[in-house]
Amino acid sequence: METAEFKQRMMPYAGQMYAVAFSILKKPSDAEDVVQDIFLKMWEKRHSMDSIANLKAYVLSSVRNKSLDMLAAGSRGNEGGVLECSDEGRAAEQVERKEAATRVLKLIAAMPEPQRTVISMHDVEGMGYDEISDLTGMSEGNLRTLLSRARKRIRDVFKR
Repeated sequence: METAEFKQRMMPYAGQMYAVAFSILKKPSDAEDVVQDIFLKMWEKRHSMDSIANLKAYVLSSVRNKSLDMLAAGSRGNEGGVLECSDEGRAAEQVERKEAATRVLKLIAAMPEPQRTVISMHDVEGMGYDEISDLTGMSEGNLRTLLSRARKRIRDVFKR
């Protein structure tokens, strides 16, 4: 596959790739890094791209997984970030919420693949069951079951 054909097949997904990465990482430079990494990996796999049944789903899943891995690895710190709160009580509450959100994302990153995919697409990216079903090929009932199990796993960890 030549460069022009690769660009023709991959560039339509660039905006969505960035949106998925940014929705997870909340940092433009990290989102750009993830998109660049996935483009590089896809370039290295360009000769086998024809064997991928749903390129869009494959690429967006790769971006999501890479973003969650980056988040779980702690690559995305709050470097020099300042909390903008009017009093210490609200600042502490905001820190607790941020820590809980980070903990949830790390739990999601550690989940088995089908659960991680479904909860990321539904709860993190805000996709509907029909869209997730189209991208993954799973039935809506299966998606609901996987989502329920993933949420239960998170609740169980927070109850401890």
